[in-house]
Amino acid sequence: MFQIIVSPRAWRDFFDIFGYIERDNSVAASEFGIALLKQIELLATFPNIGAPVRQRRGVRKLLYTPIRIYYRLDSSSKVVEILHFWHAARKEPEDL
Repeated sequence: MFQIIVSPRAWRDFFDIFGYIERDNSVAASEFGIALLKQIELLATFPNIGAPVRQRRGVRKLLYTPIRIYYRLDSSSKVVEILHFWHAARKEPEDL
């Protein structure tokens, strides 16, 4: 089992997404937020489920439509670090 660490930047992304949805529908925001967190829980058991990100060594991405979850996998220490929650329509983040 891998440990999941969510970076401060990823938490900001998460709450920005949550806030955006919540403006229109607080129930939908809560449901989507919970579902997104369940996706990252999968990484504790299946850390290689995401696709590698080109030219970003050790970084992978997992799609939970419409959000891409960018993460770094450290197999030796059994840690998955969540780097970003990123809308799939946006250009890939620069700071991976």
